[in-house]
Amino acid sequence: MPQKPKANKPATNQAPFELDLHCRSVIIPQANGVPASFDETTRSFEADFATEEPVWSIDMRTWEPVLDLTLMSGCVLPGSGQIPMLDSHVRIGTAAALGMTLQSGTDCLIGSGRQLAVANGKLSGRIYFSSVEEAEPPYTKAREGHLTDVSLGYKQLDGVRIPAGTTGIVQGRSYTAPAEAPLNVITKWQPREISVCVFGADEATKIRSALADGNPPKIHKEVQTMDEKLRALLEAKGLPKTATEAEAWAFAENLAPTNTRAAAEPPAAPAAVQPGDEAIRAAIGAERTRVSEIDAMCARFECTDLAPELRTSGATVDQARAKVMEKISARSTDNPGPTYRPPIEMGLDSRDKFRAAVVDSLIIRSAHEAIRKSQGAVFEKPAPGALDLLGFSLRELCRESLRVQGLPSGGNALEMIGRALTTSDFPLILAAVANKSLMAGWETASETWQIWCAVGSVSDFKLNTAVRPSEGSDLDEVPEDTEYTYGTRSEQQEQYKVVTYGKLFALSRQTIINDDLGALTDVPAMHGESWARKIGDLAYAVLTANANMGDAHPLFSATYHSNVATGGDIGAVGVATMEAAVKAMKSQKDILGLRRLNIRPQYYLAPVSVEGASEVFFKTEKFSDRAAAATPDASDASSRVNIYFNTLTRVYEPRLDDDDDKTWYLAGPKGKTVKVFFLGGNQTPYMETKQGWNVDGVEYKVRGDAGAKAMDWKALYQNPNT
Repeated sequence: MPQKPKANKPATNQAPFELDLHCRSVIIPQANGVPASFDETTRSFEADFATEEPVWSIDMRTWEPVLDLTLMSGCVLPGSGQIPMLDSHVRIGTAAALGMTLQSGTDCLIGSGRQLAVANGKLSGRIYFSSVEEAEPPYTKAREGHLTDVSLGYKQLDGVRIPAGTTGIVQGRSYTAPAEAPLNVITKWQPREISVCVFGADEATKIRSALADGNPPKIHKEVQTMDEKLRALLEAKGLPKTATEAEAWAFAENLAPTNTRAAAEPPAAPAAVQPGDEAIRAAIGAERTRVSEIDAMCARFECTDLAPELRTSGATVDQARAKVMEKISARSTDNPGPTYRPPIEMGLDSRDKFRAAVVDSLIIRSAHEAIRKSQGAVFEKPAPGALDLLGFSLRELCRESLRVQGLPSGGNALEMIGRALTTSDFPLILAAVANKSLMAGWETASETWQIWCAVGSVSDFKLNTAVRPSEGSDLDEVPEDTEYTYGTRSEQQEQYKVVTYGKLFALSRQTIINDDLGALTDVPAMHGESWARKIGDLAYAVLTANANMGDAHPLFSATYHSNVATGGDIGAVGVATMEAAVKAMKSQKDILGLRRLNIRPQYYLAPVSVEGASEVFFKTEKFSDRAAAATPDASDASSRVNIYFNTLTRVYEPRLDDDDDKTWYLAGPKGKTVKVFFLGGNQTPYMETKQGWNVDGVEYKVRGDAGAKAMDWKALYQNPNT
């Protein structure tokens, strides 16, 4: 008799599941503790393999939680009408990844799922156990009612990824993804295998450790009423007249697809467009536009309760607008006042309250100055129960988190903490505290680049181009009977892009046992400070690196850009050196050299080493004869007024000391000098968390996307002060 596979510890660089295999628990009707349709003669029982109810899954490429919703209209049944049945999803490749040894390549096969059919919104069939010896143990356990969980493995062929908290339209139906995870609407999929296992879908088991609730939320689905003209086009293409609205939309999408697939899935090669397909595509596009305009209008006027009815009824935008105005009018009648807004009431369950109390108690316990400064409101008015938890160590909070959720809280410390980190809300609590600490470090970091740099936003990581058009040609005198002539224009451009910066840190079970609160608060705060520091490094590196501009010449160049002090103009800040700098900036010309730009400096940038002498100059209102020798510019003594008194915004930056402790700069208006770009305009650091793989605990990843570039040289001036 072949030996059962023995599970060894999996290699750390191998995933125990196929990356493209999705799993979901199978519905098995029970009677008296055993499958209700069990037939001992054929060793089989009936089961519903899949429905259109969402199930939690893991994106094995990113290890992020997603909700899978399989559309029954997209089920591609195998030609044989059956699929293999395995023991706990173990295949040849999976067994090798888990360190198992199989006597034969077919040892994992213990039966099959047959008579597969899609009807009444579900995929049903019958599960048959083989009579081979290795199938006897699971067959006996299922027959006796001990083995009750079965899991369907299927492969996604096509689908639409709807981001968390947003609404999308797929095959004429509107789907709203939950706030905590994206919704993966699978429009085409293929059943691959069925498995008997102890806990149902393995992916579902994993996801319960990463989210507050293992049960998937109800997904709001609406079927849009199809336009009669579009329906007629589809029927001409072969749509049965008896088809439902959902079947009609699925037929339209398959005929002329317009959906956006999940980013991780490569798009299939498009089929040749047939006559009439363009009209169908245009009709689908018009429907999407109608729905989006209705949603936007209802959201703007706080009539979101009307949106579902207006979307599904096929109302035009004008008809929807009339309904919204009626709603607003009725609201004004019932509640007079143009600014009236109905109150919003939200309730918290006991788990929400417990999480809030633990988070605030850990913030209060923190000794990090940045966190105390940023989270001041927590110290003044903590969440109810937070003060009662101040004496709890991290280990005790793990046990309390399990107890609040009704989970086992006994056992030794390592096992108990492991359960808290995989089955309770404790990972969410840790993530909330770490994120607050991260933002505190970011917010309280002392940086100066924001004073004089502009901020920009980019939508991707590609090389972007900023174009600067020139001034127009001078107007010519046009004598009588002479034709007008065309002017000339030119342009210059600068290229820039953003890149990603990031770091990992972890919170281990040993750290929790040692009650090392600093690892939870101080370390994330330091990462927040690091991100703030990185942005400053990028901004000031533009000045000190003096890289080439779009014209292939350095940013500061006396020869090509006329923005560097030379000869007798080089020196410390004073009346003479300031006069030379202001003259140089005001004398800068546009691209064609026809117009002087008259740029007035607004910022004085200098290393900290010259702050004292510089402030003496800028705060001296009048030079006196008696103090002539001590003035920054002795030639301007004799009771003369300092015209630069208290002018310019001064910025003293230690990074400039690292490059040269004397060189100072002048900068013009924001946007015409250095600009710092962020992906999507997001300046704050972003933190992700997942169950630890390399450590026994929780891993965190902090990242940010930024870049900096001088957009022009004309509003920047450098004095080497050698």
